[in-house]
Amino acid sequence: MTIKFEQKSFRERGGWWVVIQFALFGLILLALTRNRDPVLSIRVLGWLMVGGAVIIGGSAVWMLRDKLTALPAPMDGAVLHDRGPFAIVRHPIYSGVILGFCGLAVKGGNPLALLLSLALIPFFYAKTSFEEALLADRFASYGEYRDRVRYRVLPWIL
Repeated sequence: MTIKFEQKSFRERGGWWVVIQFALFGLILLALTRNRDPVLSIRVLGWLMVGGAVIIGGSAVWMLRDKLTALPAPMDGAVLHDRGPFAIVRHPIYSGVILGFCGLAVKGGNPLALLLSLALIPFFYAKTSFEEALLADRFASYGEYRDRVRYRVLPWIL
């Protein structure tokens, strides 16, 4: 018998991963208050990165809709998506978050914010290890999906 999402403890649903995630987001946002004024081409590059993040992450959020949760444990009634951004990486919302924060850091000429944003890569890699174990328990076809979609977060890299 599968335990319902609401019946699992905060820890079982991966709550501490979310606490750490939002602490990292807070540090990045704090660093972003110290932006500089880089040349126009750098600002444009940053905005293009932010735009890409909105498209990638936004389309994944749209696909998940009411089954979206910050917690690694999938909600009851969630389905396994394998089209759109989910056909390229298994966790496209994390891709969008990384690209978006990196874009804001580049746009602001902020090396500290960029470094903190890049720290999201190993964090999300670790979080997806926990999350994918839960997804494999929930969805019988997850192993085949994982084999077909090679990259977790960053296409051609990770």
